[in-house]
Amino acid sequence: MNKKKIEKFLKITGSVLGVSFLALNIIAGKKKKGSVYANEPKEKNPLEGCKVTFVKDDNDPENADGVRGHLEATGKSDYRPGIYEKYIKRAMDVILSFGGLVVLSPLYIGISAAIIIDDPGPVFFTQKRMGQNKKYFKLHKFRSMKMSTPHDVPTHMLENPEQYITRVGKFLRAHSLDELPQIWDIFIGNMSVIGPRPGLWNQDVLTAEREKYYANDVKPGLTGWAQINGRDELEIPVKAKLDGEYVRKMGPVMDAKCFLGSVGVFAHDDSVVEGGTGEMLKTGRHYTDGKSDSELIGHIGFGEPVTVDKNAKRKVLITGAGSYIGESFLEYADKHYCENFEIEVLDMLDEKWREKDFSSFDIVYHVAGIAHADVGNVDEATKEKYYAVNTDLTVEVCKKAKADKVKEFVFMSSMIVYGDSAPYGAKKIVDANTVPKPANFYGDSKLQADVAVRELADADFKVIVLRPPMIYGKGSKGNYPVLAKLAKKLPVFPDVDNERSMLHIDNLCEFLCQVMLIEHLTQDAVVLIPQNAEWTKTSDMVEQIAEVSGKKIKKTKVLTPAVKIAGMMPGKIGGLVNKAFGNNCYAYKISVYSGVNYQKNTLKQSIIRTEEKENIDSSEEDSHTSASDEKKHILVISQYFYPETFRINDMCQEWVKRGYKVTVITGIPNYPMGKFFDGYGYTKKRKEIWNGINIVRIPLIPRGKTSIGMVANYLSFVASGYIVNIFTDVKADYVFTFEVSPMSQALIGCWYAKKHHVPHYLYVQDLWPENVITVTGISNPVIIKPINKMVDYIYANSDQIFTTSPSFAETICSRLVKVNQKKVHYWPQYAEEFYHPCERKMIKEIPDDDSFKVIFTGNIGTAQGLEILPKAAELLKEENIKFVIVGDGRYLKEFNNEIKQRKVQKKFIMIPRQPAERIPELLCACDAAFLSFQNDPLWKKTIPAKLQSYMACGMPIIASAEGETERVIKKANCGVCCKIGDVDGLSDCIRKLADQDISKMADNSRRYFEKYFSKQNLMDEMDTFFNKY
Repeated sequence: MNKKKIEKFLKITGSVLGVSFLALNIIAGKKKKGSVYANEPKEKNPLEGCKVTFVKDDNDPENADGVRGHLEATGKSDYRPGIYEKYIKRAMDVILSFGGLVVLSPLYIGISAAIIIDDPGPVFFTQKRMGQNKKYFKLHKFRSMKMSTPHDVPTHMLENPEQYITRVGKFLRAHSLDELPQIWDIFIGNMSVIGPRPGLWNQDVLTAEREKYYANDVKPGLTGWAQINGRDELEIPVKAKLDGEYVRKMGPVMDAKCFLGSVGVFAHDDSVVEGGTGEMLKTGRHYTDGKSDSELIGHIGFGEPVTVDKNAKRKVLITGAGSYIGESFLEYADKHYCENFEIEVLDMLDEKWREKDFSSFDIVYHVAGIAHADVGNVDEATKEKYYAVNTDLTVEVCKKAKADKVKEFVFMSSMIVYGDSAPYGAKKIVDANTVPKPANFYGDSKLQADVAVRELADADFKVIVLRPPMIYGKGSKGNYPVLAKLAKKLPVFPDVDNERSMLHIDNLCEFLCQVMLIEHLTQDAVVLIPQNAEWTKTSDMVEQIAEVSGKKIKKTKVLTPAVKIAGMMPGKIGGLVNKAFGNNCYAYKISVYSGVNYQKNTLKQSIIRTEEKENIDSSEEDSHTSASDEKKHILVISQYFYPETFRINDMCQEWVKRGYKVTVITGIPNYPMGKFFDGYGYTKKRKEIWNGINIVRIPLIPRGKTSIGMVANYLSFVASGYIVNIFTDVKADYVFTFEVSPMSQALIGCWYAKKHHVPHYLYVQDLWPENVITVTGISNPVIIKPINKMVDYIYANSDQIFTTSPSFAETICSRLVKVNQKKVHYWPQYAEEFYHPCERKMIKEIPDDDSFKVIFTGNIGTAQGLEILPKAAELLKEENIKFVIVGDGRYLKEFNNEIKQRKVQKKFIMIPRQPAERIPELLCACDAAFLSFQNDPLWKKTIPAKLQSYMACGMPIIASAEGETERVIKKANCGVCCKIGDVDGLSDCIRKLADQDISKMADNSRRYFEKYFSKQNLMDEMDTFFNKY
């Protein structure tokens, strides 16, 4: 019986719905033309279907955006909707809108009755709006404003808009119920459920901004991405950009996210601000108005190493009594710097503070302010209070300090000036180029003061602004106590991967003490960003809190999906989840200041100090190693390393001597012979320690003697590096990529640096793709274009780029994709200490006769251009001249064949590859050193490493070279050069040197080396770059 009733009910319901759907379809068909002004040609948009741009013109009337000007066509729209937008999305719109009309019909009746009772007149309100492809249509709303309200004027253009809103209308707008009649506009086909909100027909600026993102080419929506991210308080460019983001990501996932997000907006939307697009411009202060990005950012850091004078004495006035930070600083300074500071606290709630004489103080430390609370549901009076305290009071105190001749003003700003945390799953790393952009009035009140006090700085009044991340410690308020409570009570906690910058109160206080004791500040105003030495993962922090508190908590990935879904929810739920599990980090390097050593507590130590009893055992405290006292760790990426002979071997040894920890990720040694060295292989000596350097050897294919083998060698190293980067537990402070071909090895350095957010230094010794084109002869765009893209990526992801010649630096800076020239530096190669002049002595491989001996050492490859030597030897057959060749390489066989063909075997002494330490004695057994290149523009930009080695040993030089190498030799006056490939010229140069006293050239060679290529000077210079971060 029940089953029959259910079937009968379903049949009746289905029939009613079917009839209703057909009836509504018929009505929609009749109303459609009128809704798009089909019968009113004068009302239609002449720019329909066109691309447009906004042209300012003072002769035009002011449009709905408050600007004088008009739109002009720039061509026809080339937007083409996809299958999802054209068919699937429309089908969903029809189903949802029909369902909405049916289900909400009782609500429609109730709202209609309330509108008529409150303010008699029409229930619906229509406006001309901008539709898809800029087609005008009539948008329907429940009337929320009085009959006397001007028509076609947006809310923010009205004078005192509150006076026009009815009582029912205020409720409807607050809950977005006034938008419900637009369900009909969706059903009729003029709108979609999800899409950019339709602008007024005369909002020309908004239309032009949306044009940049194709947001005018899709159907407008009942709700959209911008709608759930701020609505009317958004500035037009921001709103348009959000609309463009929706268009770019349009699909089922994006639409679902907007739909779910709108539930919260409809339930309670505090972002509706009657009277302004851009709420903060109306409510707040205006110190940031007209400021450039650099002025908003400020001067990050001191700009130079500073000296902390531990014997100095400072008198400090803390303005703001009872604050957590102020009281903590007072206690910390008294305990650790009692001989340096005399501190007084001033209560700013007492109106008599203005009578206080500041002139006896060296520093005013301003901490008074209203802390970050629930900013989503406050009235205008509360917002005004934030500005009055956080902005106005700060500026007033700063002005008084300056007037009273105080030397220094320190202001506690906040990370909040950069906006909220990125939601779960999205990254946010603030660096020195990130422009402050507050997300709410609290952040804006801080930024206004931040900018204002910096403007008051001068040579006699220094201003220091601190923008710390979340501060925590014993007795702190905010998010940390909540996490601590959860850690002590919950049995499980979501194991979510996120990263946040935090600052323990002791680290902050140590930072403040040292900053206040700096001897001299060059900059008048600086912005400082202290943070802990490591970023914090929420679940790790909770786990450590539980451990310190004697509790057990289990981290689990099972709850991760729930966190992700909750993070997508609007309102407080999503906000709290993203505060806990979102990402909000400062780049490490903007928090390191040479001369200031403040990161005393690691995360674990800080939690111990915060959670344990007051009587922490002092010996246990002392046993902890300070994060800032640990050796800085350099991770070197180099496909070639010991026992292969490259300069990076010596650089790493020098860094170890200078106190750095060094780890090298390299390949299995096989250069230049193309096969693995004896004792090494896929299962042999994959990890070893050499002269204090940790070496990790990753698998690669040996290069062999063919081009295919070399390509396989290059690619296999990168592939292995990619896998190693995923699983490596190496934690470094810097990444240094030593780049000789292939450039692709630098990808590993970029990946590691990005993953661990540490600076990446790139040392370029071979330019790509130029080197590929020159050495291989390949110039096909199919191959070169991807290489160019790879190189652009590498340069973009390198914090500092060093080159072996000035021409290399110029070439990098002049690429099609521009590289910031400020980060590109000429840093020439040096020679190891064992390269030095030595006495000429008997060498078994080199006969001790009276011949003039010219020596070449190094790789024997095609790039070296050695084919010129057998030709020159043929011309010098009757001269008492010999050539000593020391090395190995892919071109060796061809080189020997060339010697045989020209029958000049007696002119050559061939010595196989030797240890680098033996090269000086071989050089000194000869008269002059030789180097050459292929005839290619690339080599004219190159300064080869062997040039420094030759000069370090005081060798006169004979070169078949041009460009940079020729410039150095001529400037040093240490040898002779001929044009590349000029056999006759080379022969003449050799004869010239063989017939003259070359001792002066030898002296010049060494002298120039000591002046320009000194190892100690160059490594000192590299240290300064490390100290910047």
